[in-house]
Amino acid sequence: MAKGQHRAKNIGRNTKNLLNYPRAGVSGWTRFLPSIRVLVVGGLSLVIALCVLFAVGYAATDIPEPNLEATGQTSTIYYSDGKTPIGQYKVEDRKSVEFDEISEPMQKAAIAAEDTSFYENRGISIKGLSRAVVGVATNKYAGGGSTITQQYVKNFYLTNEHSFDRKIKEMFISLKIDQQQSKDEILTNYLNTIYLGRRSYGVEVAAQNYFDKSAKDLDVSESALLAAMIQRPGAADPSDNPEAYEDRFDYVVKSMVDEGFITEDQAVKVKLPKVEKQNKESSLSGQKGYMWDFVRREALRKLDIDEAQLDRGGYNIVTTFDKDRMKAAEQAIKSLPPNQPEGMQAGLVSIDPDNGGIEAFYGGKNYLDQAFNASTQSHVQAGSTFKPFALVAGFENGVRLTDSYPGSSPTTLNNDGTPWPVKNFGNTSYGPVSLLKATQSSINTAYAALNVQVGPDKTVDVAERAGLSPNCTKKEMKAGNTGGCSIELTPNPSNVLGTPSVKPIDMASAYATFASNGVHHETHSIKTIHQGAEDKEVYKAETKGKRVFDKAVAAETSYALQQVVNGGSGSYAQNVGRPVAGKTGTSTSNKSAWFSGYTPNLATSVVLYREVDGKSISIGPYGGRGEVTGGSFPVQVWTDYMQQALQGEKVEQFPARGELPDKPKPKNTNAPAAPKPKPAPKAPSDNSDGDKSKETKAPIEPPKDDEDKDKNKDSDSKDGNKDSEKDADGKDSDGKDDKNSDNGDNEDSGDGGDGDESGSDEDPPKDKDDGPAGKLPVEPPKSPGRND
Repeated sequence: MAKGQHRAKNIGRNTKNLLNYPRAGVSGWTRFLPSIRVLVVGGLSLVIALCVLFAVGYAATDIPEPNLEATGQTSTIYYSDGKTPIGQYKVEDRKSVEFDEISEPMQKAAIAAEDTSFYENRGISIKGLSRAVVGVATNKYAGGGSTITQQYVKNFYLTNEHSFDRKIKEMFISLKIDQQQSKDEILTNYLNTIYLGRRSYGVEVAAQNYFDKSAKDLDVSESALLAAMIQRPGAADPSDNPEAYEDRFDYVVKSMVDEGFITEDQAVKVKLPKVEKQNKESSLSGQKGYMWDFVRREALRKLDIDEAQLDRGGYNIVTTFDKDRMKAAEQAIKSLPPNQPEGMQAGLVSIDPDNGGIEAFYGGKNYLDQAFNASTQSHVQAGSTFKPFALVAGFENGVRLTDSYPGSSPTTLNNDGTPWPVKNFGNTSYGPVSLLKATQSSINTAYAALNVQVGPDKTVDVAERAGLSPNCTKKEMKAGNTGGCSIELTPNPSNVLGTPSVKPIDMASAYATFASNGVHHETHSIKTIHQGAEDKEVYKAETKGKRVFDKAVAAETSYALQQVVNGGSGSYAQNVGRPVAGKTGTSTSNKSAWFSGYTPNLATSVVLYREVDGKSISIGPYGGRGEVTGGSFPVQVWTDYMQQALQGEKVEQFPARGELPDKPKPKNTNAPAAPKPKPAPKAPSDNSDGDKSKETKAPIEPPKDDEDKDKNKDSDSKDGNKDSEKDADGKDSDGKDDKNSDNGDNEDSGDGGDGDESGSDEDPPKDKDDGPAGKLPVEPPKSPGRND
């Protein structure tokens, strides 16, 4: 054989026998059986390949962002005490707590139930993974076998999808999580993400829902039951069917003994615990829903977040709502007579003038039946509650309470050269009256003249500075987006008679500015907002306020509005038993009735109105009255509420009157005519001593001001016009007593009510206003009486 041929033969033989496969020296089919060498090399190759694949997979798998469902935590709103919950914002009921806020029995029970090797393993269970792989392959996946770390990863980062891909990701992420987090952190996160029935995510919420306590207070039996529920949380409600978890409960207790967490003696005493019944009552019924909705809108604005972020953000929101005052508001509204006409609505808003916080409101009978909030979303014609804005505008421009205005009705005013007829309620005439008298008796003609004098634009400016929302734009009106504006708040002369339609919450805010002596605070319902387990403060209300009116102007306004209560259409409010200032108001055709008033420490507006099919209609006869006015049911509700709300509060006095700003006074083109001179008595023609005196009329006495005799005689003399007020009030131009001149239309004759329907032939104001009132009664009125 040639040398080259021999070498080629040996090379072939050596190559074939590198792995000894097919096996050399073996004949027949057995030579194809793998040798030990093949098995070792193949096994090593497989291990190396798996290690490479594992390394690649481990390196390529990143820990993903937590899924939204797992990270979402319930946001809770509280009353002003910061402890009593009002409601929650949530997609799921979830609240995370720290490790030391979970009781030790609960920690040990979870380990005993789900992963006894938790503190020893590296985050995964090969046995559990193998079982899962087989189950997925055979479509008989039964779950179980996963470590606590794997379950946490599935809940927090992944989904419940049954696939190889999810299980592989779960394995790699679990290994990484075990390297990055301590065992205590993993256990805490796990217990914060597990589902335990009753829409409860996390052990803290479950502890509250099942045992009405925090997770830190759970004992052994309670912890064992919750741990038993981890595997099948929806199997049954343990308050209705505790037997459904009895076997698993016993297993958990035994496992706790086996792991040395409790002793045998302790285990004998562990029984299924008593579970609270599920509260199926709606959390948004009654007034809670109105608070829930109002606070939600405010939180979204203040935090500048969307609804999903609020529902998942884990915020703790402390509101300004006082639980007792909310109850008092509801009780006061419920005191109204029954059998209310269709579409009858009542609103009440109460504000702390020191900071602008809403202490209470009444949105409607039940949020679940009517989500529309009558106190914060409705627009109601203001009536004479608008007059104080013109009063303030007058004070800021040199006008004084002693200035004289026309009180006769009807009176045709000069409105920049255009005649403007104005009437008082019941067409009652007063003759020349002081501005103080015009305020007390809510005289339309006088206030219309004042508004023309100072300028309707200045009245609007005062209203907005006080707290009314600005006028709606055409675009807002067309789109129906009127939530942040007022309707018809325009600079026209009749605005003083209450033609603008405003929200009750805005009117309460404006009167709160008067109560705070000219400092306006932003109206708000949220005190503070904290977030997360760290309880980090993310928002705090600004309560400093801004001075919008001079102190003396505000004090003078409060003095004038006190006279409405002391002897005018708001007399029933005297029953509060402390200094009160306020104003009644009733709109055209009896479509709305108001009382807005305040003490130095609380401002409240009450309104009644009627709306059917989206249209405002007359309240009509109700509660035994032919018509409802601001001096009837509204002031009664206001007084009932304030008596309860201020119970135990210190009685505060209004600020003393001061020196008003020295400003040039606009010319009053509608000043009342000077009284006619007294006719001189004629001398007897026969030089007798007066035997024929019956033939000569007695001289007409000039009008006297009875009010000036009864009220602080020196209070108005500061302006140097004491005598002019005496000549203005008390009697009308015919020399007759005020209380007799209205022929029964004066509400104060018998009821202490309000309501003058103002009217005009040329430019008819849309207000029905407050009628005149008599002198302060010796005894405070005990009931609003009957409307004449």
